[in-house]
Formats: sequence, structure tokens, C-alpha cells
Amino acid sequence: MDIQPNRQPEAEVLALLEQSRALECAGQYAEALSCADQAFELAYQQGDEEGMAQALTCRGWIEYRLGQYDKVRRRAGEALQITGQVTRARADALLLLAVCAMEQDCLSEMEEPCLQAAEIARQLGYETTRFRALHNLSMLYSLRGQFDLQMAADEEAYRIACELGLPQRSTPLIAMSYAFLRMGKVAAARQMLQRLDREPIETFQNIGYVAMLHAMLAQLEGNWEEVLPCYAQARQVAEKIGDPALQIFIRLGLSRYYRAKGEYPLAYQWAEDGVAWAKRNLNRRLWGRALAERAYAAWLNGDLCRAEQDFQAAIAELGERQQFFDQAFTRFLYTAFLFEQQSPASAQVWKQAAQQILQSGYIHILEQERLRAYPLLAGMLESPDWEIAQLSARCLEQLQATPPMPLMLHTLGRFEVQQGSRTIDPRLLRRRRAGELLRLLLISPHQRLLLDQVLEALFPDKPLASATDLLHKATSSLRRALEPELPDHFPSRYLEVEAGELALHLPPESWVDFQEFERAVQNEQWELAVELYQGDLYPQDLYAEWATIPRERLRSLYLRALSVLAHRCFHQGKPRETLDYCQRILEIDPWQEEAVYLGMQAYLMFNDRCGAMRLYQELERSLQLELGIQPQSELRQLYEHLRR
Repeated sequence: MDIQPNRQPEAEVLALLEQSRALECAGQYAEALSCADQAFELAYQQGDEEGMAQALTCRGWIEYRLGQYDKVRRRAGEALQITGQVTRARADALLLLAVCAMEQDCLSEMEEPCLQAAEIARQLGYETTRFRALHNLSMLYSLRGQFDLQMAADEEAYRIACELGLPQRSTPLIAMSYAFLRMGKVAAARQMLQRLDREPIETFQNIGYVAMLHAMLAQLEGNWEEVLPCYAQARQVAEKIGDPALQIFIRLGLSRYYRAKGEYPLAYQWAEDGVAWAKRNLNRRLWGRALAERAYAAWLNGDLCRAEQDFQAAIAELGERQQFFDQAFTRFLYTAFLFEQQSPASAQVWKQAAQQILQSGYIHILEQERLRAYPLLAGMLESPDWEIAQLSARCLEQLQATPPMPLMLHTLGRFEVQQGSRTIDPRLLRRRRAGELLRLLLISPHQRLLLDQVLEALFPDKPLASATDLLHKATSSLRRALEPELPDHFPSRYLEVEAGELALHLPPESWVDFQEFERAVQNEQWELAVELYQGDLYPQDLYAEWATIPRERLRSLYLRALSVLAHRCFHQGKPRETLDYCQRILEIDPWQEEAVYLGMQAYLMFNDRCGAMRLYQELERSLQLELGIQPQSELRQLYEHLRR
């Protein structure tokens, strides 16, 4: 056959290729393969080498989705043999080799073909493949734990996708959301997923990944009832399209879920299934991580032999693959495992883990696993090996500089403290007046007070020595309630006692309802203010003098918000809403004559003269009984007019 020089494929071939790509996006892989094969046959008949090469790479992408990596390599190799040096088909073929290397080989073998593909695509103005190359570079950086580089690559990929209107524009957002979740940046992940939810998710595969991310976020935030439905949706997609990577991700996520719920046998079963999927599909990208998850589940399930074998195998696999973040995480878990068994080997494994964590900036690993990190650090600080003790001290210093879990505090109508996914047991806050101390600090300027001020507020009738001892116990109890995993003598990240002052540090993303209420009033967001005010401040401290003034001030702001809304509704001709707001005012302040007058006017809009008169009579009786006075003249005149 006489092959013509490299040129643009014929229109019929291009149409078939576009149809194949659209079917791939829809998850209809069998139909997509058929279109790619038709395009290849047509290009072959026409002696069109570029069309043949593009059809081969088109088929290769579909086979990649199906986990058929050996076939993908063959398609890419065949395409490279028949295409030119600077062509679209070459860029696509190089990118196929790169993604296969990501799944099966060392990550260093992925980087060069990916960079070549990006450069050829840039020269040709072939932005769809440049988008793919950037996104795959971001996956390389993610696997290595180079999260800053990953974010930069994905932001650029997203920009290109938006400019071109690509159906894969959600893909970089999915990758960034996943990175935030891996780093434990819950607020950033939530914002990214909200951004994702506003995007059209036009590929069936991405619908599955978004559902999986929502499951992971729900688990981190403690919204347990949302986790399994989201994973079920993701599994439905994965089983329909046959995406092996998504299948493995889901199984590892379910293992983490059941591990967090304390159902260790189920956690082990899902991790075991994840290992089996990775092994069956030769997916080395997730093989090491699956082994690490199975090791963790086996440890908690009491199978110590399996746990140790899997930890060692995972560390070796992840190191060979250059998946350094996952290797550091697994090394830390293996250290904690050995430390619990009181194994002498724990010191040297910890030395490697600590060096990797400090050098690469992975301190968030310790924050995410602080229940195991703090006891380990406390033990290693006492190590006779000076280097290990110093590494542990540096880890502790960086961990203490990491913001702890944000707090959500409900103070209006009830007192409840949530810490991430955990609601702090009210009994812990009642112990030794820990909750009272927290409530006092919350309403103090900048959440900071002199120790003498605290003593005077909480223990006014106690001798100084006794009051000081009680304050020490309250501080210790509050510290223990907020950070139960914190060893004795470790500094708290929420409470600071220094230079005769006691300070409460609220981490970023913390939420306090009375502060949000005040902000809503300041911004004249009256409906939001009324919604936030669920009752008086600190109902359990009704007789505490230190709570009286802030309680009255917030109540006054609430009455102001109700009054503004009552007047607004009245002028808008909404008598029912007007009357509701007036009645809510009178429940708090039954002598509020303005609310009575407005409420009477609202009754008259219903033509309910009796209701208006009853409202006045209640006010008149209350004022006469309590104060011995009459309502103001305007109200009396309205009442007399109605009576006549």
C-alpha cells in the first residue's frame, strides 16, 4: 500500500473520531471502540497515515479507561511508527505512554513523555491534548506529593478547558478536590466541591468521581448518613463503565469508612477487595495504597502478621514508584504499629518517617492521625538517640503550629460544641466547670482574659489559693475535652496560659452562632439574624453576672431585627408575617408598646377587631399590674376607636 505523506485526516475520519470521543465521555465504551475502529479502517483504505495514527490513539484512550494497559502501549507504539515528529497523533501517543507508566511503572518514566506531549501540543496549538498533558502532569505531582505543583498544573488545565468549552472541564476540579481531601483541608475541599457542583459534569466517569469525593468529604465532616449513598452512586457508575481505578478508590474509601465506624472486619474485607482489584488490573498506582489500607485494617482486626507484611510491602512498592507522600503516610502508620507492639524497630522506622515528613512538608499526616501521633511523639521525645529525639521535637513543634480542627459553637438557646465531625460530650464540658470557662472566654474581648479576671468571674467567693486550684482544674478539663489525645504537659492548640493571661484560640473556619448573629445584624441581614437567634445566650448561666450584659445586648439586637422585619412586612401588606414578628417580640418584652400597636394594625388588616382589642387589653393589664401605668395615648386612642 502506498502511504501518503502525513496530513490532516479526511472529514469522514474526523467525524468518526469525534463521535468516538463523545461516546467515551458518555461512558459508552463499546460503541466508542466501534467508531474508532471504523475510523481506522476508513483511514487505512484512503492511505491516510495521520488518520490511522489518530484512530489508534483514540482507541488507546478507551482501552486505558478499561484498564487494558498492554493494549494501550501497543496502540501508542503503532501510532508513533506511522506519524510524524510534530503531529497531533504523536502528542496523543506520547501521552498514552505516560499514563500507562503512571499506572504500571516508576513515575519518572511518566514525566518525560508527558512533557514531550505537552510541548508538541503547544507548538501545534492542540489545546485539547495540552489540557490532557497538564492534567496528567498534575496526577504525577499528586502521586509524588508535590501538591503545590499539582494545583498550578490543574488550574492551567481548567483555564484551557473553560476557554475551549471541553466536556472534561470538571476533571481538574476533581483532582484539586481530591488533593485537598488527602491533605485534610476540609474547608478548601468543601469549597472546591461546591464549585464543582456548579459546573456541568458532562462525562459519566466524572459523575462517579464527584460522588466518591462527596462521600469522602461527608466522612471527614462526620455526616455519616451521607457517606454510603454517595459511595453507592459512585459504584453504580464504576460498574456501568468498568473503570478499574474508580472501583479501587471506592473500595479503599469504604474500608476507611468502616474502620472509622469501628467495624474492622468489614473494613478489612473492603481493603482486601481493593487489593484484589489493583492486582487483577495491574494498577500499580493504587497497589501500594491498597496494601497500606489492608495493613491498617488487619492491624485493627488483630491480624498483626498480615499487617506487618502489608506495611513492609506497601512501603517498598510506594518507594519504588516514587509515591513519596503515600510512602511517608504508610511509614508513619507502620511506626505507630510497631510502637504499639513495643518493638525496638519502631525507632528506626520513625526516624525515616520523621525525616520524610519534615523534608517534604507532610506534617498534616500527623494532624490527620493525631490519635496515634501524640503518643508516638511523647515516647520518641524520650529516646536515648539524640537524632530521633530532635526529629520528634521538630515534628511536635510543626504539629503544634498546625491549626487544629475548627470548632462549631452553638450558644443561643443551647450550648453545644462540635469539633470537625465530633460533638464534644456535654458531660466533659460540665466537668470541673470546663464549659463555663469556655463560655466566659468566648464572650471576652479577643477571647482573652487576665487570670485574675477569670478568678473573679468564676470563683468570686473562694479564697485565692482555692480559686486558683479550681481554675487549674477547669483549664485542664477543658483542654482534655478539646484535645483528648493530647498527652500530659503537651501545649494545647486551643488554650494558652502565658504571662498571667488565659486565651482561647479559635482555629480558622471556626463558627460561633452569636458572632454570626452580630455580623448579620451589622450587615442588616435581618432574616438571617432572626434565623440564627435560637434563644437567649447561655441559658445554663442565667444567674452568672458575667453573662448578663452580653445576653441583654444580644437580646436587644434580636428585638431590633424582629421590629425591622415587622415594619417591613406591614408596609408590604403581609399581616400574618407582621403579627408573627410582633408576637415574637411580645414573648420577650410584653411591654413593647410599638409591637402592640403594629400588631393591632395587622389584626385590622384581617378585619379582626376583637383580636386587636385583646392585644391591647393584655398590654394594659400587664402595665397596670407590674408598673401601675397606662399604655401610651396613641394606643389608647386606637383602642377607644375600636371599642366605639
